[in-house]
Amino acid sequence: MKNLLLLITIIFSSLSAWAIDIPKGTFYFDNSLTKYSQVKFVYGSDSRAETYVISMTNVGNNRWSVTIPATVKNMYRYTFANTHLADGKISKTFSTVKEEISKTYNEYRTATTDKTIIVGGTFTPESGDNWAQGSWVAPNSNTTGYSGSLPVMFINTDGGVEITSTEEYVSGTYYIDNIGHEEFENIASADSAFALEIRGRGNYTWRDFDKKPYRLKFDKKASPLGMNKSKHFALLAHADDQMAFLRNTVGFELSRRLGLKYTPAQQPIEVVLNGRYIGLYFLTETIRIAKDRVNIVEQPDNATDASEITGGWLVEIDNYDETEQVRITEGNGEIIRFTYKTPEILSPQQERYLKSQMVATNSAIYSSDKNSQTWEHYIDIDSLARFYIVQEIMDNAESFHGSCYLHKDQGATKWIFGPVWDFGNSYRRNNGYFIYQYPPFGQTWIGEIAKYPRFQQKVVEVWKSFKGNSYDGIHDFIDSFVDQISTASQYNYKRWSKYGNGNISYAKNDFLNYFNNRIAWLVNKWGEGEAGISLIETDNNIVITSPANGLITIASHSPIISIVIADISGNLIMSANNIDNECQIECNRGIYIVKVATETTTITQKIIVK
Repeated sequence: MKNLLLLITIIFSSLSAWAIDIPKGTFYFDNSLTKYSQVKFVYGSDSRAETYVISMTNVGNNRWSVTIPATVKNMYRYTFANTHLADGKISKTFSTVKEEISKTYNEYRTATTDKTIIVGGTFTPESGDNWAQGSWVAPNSNTTGYSGSLPVMFINTDGGVEITSTEEYVSGTYYIDNIGHEEFENIASADSAFALEIRGRGNYTWRDFDKKPYRLKFDKKASPLGMNKSKHFALLAHADDQMAFLRNTVGFELSRRLGLKYTPAQQPIEVVLNGRYIGLYFLTETIRIAKDRVNIVEQPDNATDASEITGGWLVEIDNYDETEQVRITEGNGEIIRFTYKTPEILSPQQERYLKSQMVATNSAIYSSDKNSQTWEHYIDIDSLARFYIVQEIMDNAESFHGSCYLHKDQGATKWIFGPVWDFGNSYRRNNGYFIYQYPPFGQTWIGEIAKYPRFQQKVVEVWKSFKGNSYDGIHDFIDSFVDQISTASQYNYKRWSKYGNGNISYAKNDFLNYFNNRIAWLVNKWGEGEAGISLIETDNNIVITSPANGLITIASHSPIISIVIADISGNLIMSANNIDNECQIECNRGIYIVKVATETTTITQKIIVK
């Protein structure tokens, strides 16, 4: 049954900042972490110099209650305290009293707050520290331990069978209750649940953690929590992320902001499995070929037609030996494992094609001529630059070593890097190196590609556009996400205390320390952003660069019909028609807009000539 939450919102008065109504009703305090010997509810007004102290009642199971008989209007803030102060009114400002509690009397209290108050809800501190942060947990009738602050997914396997394999699915049912969060739709119900299959997923995360990740396959397509309709999703545990669950969340958000064609959607959700609360999870779209995911032709298994096997490839650079792999030796002597996801079963022709593509790509990357463009015949430089910048911002030590996806459409000549997936090894190092410098696990190809001036120039151009435009607001995104999961993360910590995030504010600040330092380091290496310059996507068949001072180079797989170059103000610099596949144009230092047309396509790109 849907839980009805009475939310009492903060009312801002023109006469008193931070004004709040203390509503009529009963409220609870969770004393399990604070361990106060007595709990008192303290609230008051600064403008009227009045503060009120009310003793709370221990109702058992570390819960204390207080009942407010009538709504108290226009208070300043409130706190929960372990104080000797007597019940009643104190003719002092609230700010004075709360400072006296913690600094004069050396007594413990929670941080003062003006947050929404939930009638019947429980204020739950994040720690036992003085000035402990906390949040309200909505009332609900569940006995399984979920917080009620997020939608809940209920999964029941047939006969309560345990999930023990990452290969074999277990049959069961599921439903999603939005728990009063009306922005999300309920899916099915306890009385009419939908069928699904569930199995474990992952390698290290499945093997080494008690909080397990899962792969879901619904019996029929659904749109859980507003995501695109599909049968295929994952429940990611992120048990190894002690930075407020921000590693994957921010990595995915950076991918979207940097314009990668597809980034998996995710939503935080609490999960009850076979009647037992198993924590805060992240319901996530899996990487697969589909219209709303990796949107390319899906290549059939065991195909033999020469034109058919050119594309519809979804491949992972893997760090584990799998049976569904082709392996080659990288130019530096390391083994590269390419696990093919689609197609799943290869004919001899498909296997030869995939291996020959990777051998040729590897050979081109390790060319001794770092001005060569041959490697760009195999890899799309634009998608690689964007993918790479995401990994550098996150300092992902395993970015080109495992869970690194490539795809190639049918008839296309180039492999596209992406989608992004696993940021579990982000911010594991505390140094000032690029990800390909002294990597702990190895980083396939990227260290060699970074030696190409054209790639470095592309990276700097994309970086400056991103930093000057799409980066803005990322800190607001982080704050909003942590607020969203704050209460659920406390309940998750009670369930899995050895995996961290007990103090979500501290965990967020730990993440931000790494994140902000990394951004500052990259600004030092690549420069600050350029506002107003949009991220322009380079066509697969046309490459426009400025490889040397005073030159713009244009190369195309097809004959060039026309070139138009204008300065940043729109003044025409030159135009030319019917040009061969490649040309160089001399220009003065400056920023130019270059428009190139072939018989099949036209692109416009900003170029900086130094």
